[in-house]
Amino acid sequence: MQIVTMMGQMLESGKLTLSTNNKEDLEVIAVNKRIDVNLKDTEFIKDLITSVRQGTKNISTAETDKDSPQAVKTTMNMRETLIDTANELKQAGITITLSYKANLVATVGAQASAGISRLVTGTKAIEINSLPKLIELGIYIL
Repeated sequence: MQIVTMMGQMLESGKLTLSTNNKEDLEVIAVNKRIDVNLKDTEFIKDLITSVRQGTKNISTAETDKDSPQAVKTTMNMRETLIDTANELKQAGITITLSYKANLVATVGAQASAGISRLVTGTKAIEINSLPKLIELGIYIL
């Protein structure tokens, strides 16, 4: 069981707001096996994704290029992890929604109803609610 699924099962309800430099970047609200994540700043998520892609390694500029073998491998690993996590969440009855400035972008887990987005993601457990917003956020892991 992945840590996301374990956390989703443990959370009953609550609210978390993450701020940097006195600016709200992220708000997380959990109620009844549903976790709503509302991003308020695109730079925060782009920095987060960049950090995850680079991991703890000190990757040179050439290696972070989207066409490099390392970047492609990292992106594929992130995609596989996302799909595995989404499937586990669906089986556990947990839903995570991602919104940007209160506009729904994606739904992962139990309440995802992937139609055509299933062809892109490879699973019914990930629903892309707004592809333009997903791209605007800089999320290219699907």
